[in-house]
Amino acid sequence: MADAEPTMIGGDHCYQPLAPSLLPTNPRPLAENEIESLWRIFAAIGDAWQNTRNHSIGLRSTWLEFVNQRATTRPSYVIEYTNATVVLDELIALYGEQDAFHKLFFANNIPDGPPVTALAHAKHYVVNEFMSVQVVAGGFRDFIAPSAPDTQAAFSINHRAYIAGSRYGRLPPVRVYKGKKT
Repeated sequence: MADAEPTMIGGDHCYQPLAPSLLPTNPRPLAENEIESLWRIFAAIGDAWQNTRNHSIGLRSTWLEFVNQRATTRPSYVIEYTNATVVLDELIALYGEQDAFHKLFFANNIPDGPPVTALAHAKHYVVNEFMSVQVVAGGFRDFIAPSAPDTQAAFSINHRAYIAGSRYGRLPPVRVYKGKKT
């Protein structure tokens, strides 16, 4: 007997069927509570990846510019953002905050293919885009002490795509972790 497919996380709202395309809506500014709920998702990405400091606060202005642009121009992401906040609230109610984010990012069991549920929409149109913004905005540049000092990460902990230094060779091309060696 074959193993059953893992069950997608979430509850009633997460399982709500939706068309796979971006949900149509009129552009509008986001309310402060919507912004704060979405920020929790964005900041949790940096926390989960352990690549930002101070709960990603250094990336907030870039992220805020991004979500405001997405909400106030066509095609507007307002309904996708609203859906993501409801999905997040449901996941937190079911699993607690820390487990909710872990499951959403790493163990959501969303079936492959187009996003056809509220959970899949939240992951595809909001979480995945926030992950891209996190990298593009520079989240990969912060130093986080490596967990295994015997790995290569103990010496150079930059994202593989990080290019630093200058074209004149006066600055090193990568930053070296200068924490306490154990």
